[in-house]
Amino acid sequence: MKDLEVTLHLDGNPDDRVVAHQEHEISTLKTRVKELEFDCADLQKHNDTLMERVKKLAMQRPKGFNPNRKFGNGKKKFYQKKA
Repeated sequence: MKDLEVTLHLDGNPDDRVVAHQEHEISTLKTRVKELEFDCADLQKHNDTLMERVKKLAMQRPKGFNPNRKFGNGKKKFYQKKA
């Protein structure tokens, strides 16, 4: 099947040419807005799942972490300055 080319000649009225250009630009912008809205919705969904994962990880305590662990003869690991 041959590809058909359609050429629209708007030599008569320059206003028709301007209107046709504006209609094309509007349709192009509308499709771009739809694409961006879809991308935005996808990113919001992905962001929600990541926020849930971050909250879950933030609530977990690292393995081996014990704030009351004592070392040696009952002293805590940190040392206080002597006055």
